[in-house]
Amino acid sequence: MAAGYKIDNTNMQKLWLVLSKDSFVCADNLKVISKIAEDNFIDSDSISVFDNAKFDIDEMADLAQTVSFFGDRLIVVKDFDISELSDEYVEKLCSIITDSDGTHFAVTLTYDEEKALSGKKYAPLIELAKKQGLLHIVKEINDKYLADLAQEKAKNLGAPLDKETANYIVQNVGKNISLIMCEVEKYAAASNYEKITKETVDAIGVKTLEARIFDVIDLICNKKPVKALETLNTLYAQGTDEIAVLGALATSFIDIHRCKLAKKNGISYQTVHSDFEKRSNVYRYQKAMNNANKFSEKSLEDIISLMLKTDISLKSTSIEKRHLIDILVTQIIAKGMAG
Repeated sequence: MAAGYKIDNTNMQKLWLVLSKDSFVCADNLKVISKIAEDNFIDSDSISVFDNAKFDIDEMADLAQTVSFFGDRLIVVKDFDISELSDEYVEKLCSIITDSDGTHFAVTLTYDEEKALSGKKYAPLIELAKKQGLLHIVKEINDKYLADLAQEKAKNLGAPLDKETANYIVQNVGKNISLIMCEVEKYAAASNYEKITKETVDAIGVKTLEARIFDVIDLICNKKPVKALETLNTLYAQGTDEIAVLGALATSFIDIHRCKLAKKNGISYQTVHSDFEKRSNVYRYQKAMNNANKFSEKSLEDIISLMLKTDISLKSTSIEKRHLIDILVTQIIAKGMAG
């Protein structure tokens, strides 16, 4: 399962058709295809890219029938949802692929609903990929998939990684398979290829802005302003903009407010996640539900109001931006204590 998101057949194909719910999966597979093409002497001058659903189909047809001075040619269709392809384009694309000689096609597109792929509209293209190339359909890669991937990578390196720590790595890194693989390799080496622990991850691990803000909010909830500000200073040192920090803080507190109201009405964090942003990490709503206990409904409304005022100040005053964020953090802690 873990290795299944990426093409592992390194042979040249007439057609690669890659379909995934996640655009980064398409991008990673296109890198694989580009490497295969390069290994078979197709250089950048012989690659043409169409990255809009309303591409010039006649231009593509002309390219497919024109023998490249350098040998074979690769035509790439990417960066949009397959549902944007009209019936006419699907039909013409299949004809161009079938009739061409010496031209290879890499079609890497996203899709929203799995059932849509079984429709008549895409059947000719999918069947063509099965018969004359390679069909690679990847379902949405969720956090469980990524955690399993991290555990398998660690196992292959001889460094045990438990499920809880694997989930923690995914929460820190986000939906970036390449980065997760690199991080696991780093943790394995740092652990001398023994068990990878949460302490090792905390000591040398990369964290997304969202994960860092989770840390800040945990410190705020535990009334540790100095540690919270130290964590923010780490973000600034990494080049994170103050407005981005405020935006992440605001998003987190809006989540907490949503979960506060949900809990009051007996609604789970899973339902809040599904109702608002089901494509985001469900962990963020789990954290929000836990932190909702630290604030009253009124204090959360006041905190969101403070954030709005801080946002206006950040964009309209000459006062040091970090100073404004520091004041905000202190005010949030005060609201939490009062609530």
